[in-house]
Amino acid sequence: MHSRGLLLASWAAFAIAAPSSTTTFGHFKSSDIIERDVAIIGGGAAGTYASISLKDKGKSVIVIEKKSRIGGHTETYIDPATGTPIDMGVVIFHNLTVVRDYFARFDIPLITAGSDSGSSSDSVSANYDFRTGKEVNITSPKQADTAAAYEKYTQFLSKYPRLNDGMFLPSPVPEDLVLPFGTFAEKYGIKAAVRTMYAYNPGLGDILTVPMIENQRVWGQSLVQQLSGGFLTTAHHNNSEIYSKAQSELFSAHSLLLSSQILHSSRRDDGVSLVVQTPRGKKLIRAKKLLITIPPRLDFLAPFDLSKDERSIFAKLIDAGYYTSILRNTGLPDNLSIANARPDTPYNLAALPGVYSLSSTPVPGLKLAYYGTPRSPLTFSLSDAKVKSDIIAAVKKLQRTNAEEFEQTEPEFVAYSSHAPFYLQARPEDTKKGFYGEMYGLQGGRSTWWTGASWRGQDSSDIWRYTEEEVLPGLVKGL
Repeated sequence: MHSRGLLLASWAAFAIAAPSSTTTFGHFKSSDIIERDVAIIGGGAAGTYASISLKDKGKSVIVIEKKSRIGGHTETYIDPATGTPIDMGVVIFHNLTVVRDYFARFDIPLITAGSDSGSSSDSVSANYDFRTGKEVNITSPKQADTAAAYEKYTQFLSKYPRLNDGMFLPSPVPEDLVLPFGTFAEKYGIKAAVRTMYAYNPGLGDILTVPMIENQRVWGQSLVQQLSGGFLTTAHHNNSEIYSKAQSELFSAHSLLLSSQILHSSRRDDGVSLVVQTPRGKKLIRAKKLLITIPPRLDFLAPFDLSKDERSIFAKLIDAGYYTSILRNTGLPDNLSIANARPDTPYNLAALPGVYSLSSTPVPGLKLAYYGTPRSPLTFSLSDAKVKSDIIAAVKKLQRTNAEEFEQTEPEFVAYSSHAPFYLQARPEDTKKGFYGEMYGLQGGRSTWWTGASWRGQDSSDIWRYTEEEVLPGLVKGL
């Protein structure tokens, strides 16, 4: 699950020209040809999980990842002075069988989040209006009202059980599912749950205007259940550990190409061929099936000889921007975590683009900073320079306005990561016209299968469950 959570260049290198009709796949030495059952594009949560699951099912795989590591949005900063890990991307997981089994496979112990000394007992949370830098008093809903709101929400979800498995919508799509979430919350009396949903699901865009169904992609029945049962995290407080171990295993099996990108592809009903640029030169991959796990933006998919239908469907997707970072020299007390809150907006939610929060970490002097943008048809709606500038400006505003409480220092980044494009989603008018049915109907065409956050939600736990239960059964048939 995301923090509710790579750099722009991480995926942008996929945006290269599509192969010409004269491209051939026959001029490779045998030593440069890789034959596998399944080729997997992307080594994030979905691609890594799928590779290990397929490997355990006795299938041969090859993962092609643009970055120099796998793990996607799961990122962990290791403080060089103390060796303390800080998860700055994905921080918590659902207490599900698929999650427990996955970590157990790599002998990584899990604990209930917040149950050990990794959580500081003297931490303080406060709300500040980042426009003025002033602290504001926010009245939170009563616990009983929040619990009642989630009960009503769960009752509504129970009418559509397949939504917990993916975007399997009824036809015609009920109007309630495409209502702006703010309108939905008022209609169904769940206003007391909105701030919690906002806090656990950043990077969505403006939660009040986003269609209800898009918020539900993360806020399904499983996530509601975790509020009472408790989330999981690793006992070592290093969520990247599972990817480090998976990476070593895949390397040992000659099943991973890092710092590599697709140049050309040929996808047919009887298999796929991929030309890949690797640090050791071009390779030809021949596979029976292809599994694409990267965000299905047209610029990223240019090398994959898209069909007319694929191009038409993926062109309709929009997304938001989400950014994580770690700062030092903020001048803020180590035990203080600050949420950006506006007293003049519904639910006191901050306007986007802007900083969501500045949070304490286990390392004195370091703060986590999270930033988000509204939805946009652009793959990258803001530059990294703009995001960084806004984060620093927000900290300086807090310092100046609270000069007697906060030190006047010069904040600087020790780690920064762009998760844009984040939360690919459909416009409500396209959803009503059957967009998700069309998108899911692409599964299996031309030996190609699809998974990842765009097909389930920005939540590692549900991505793993969706991949295991909904995608891999069809993919492995015939292998």
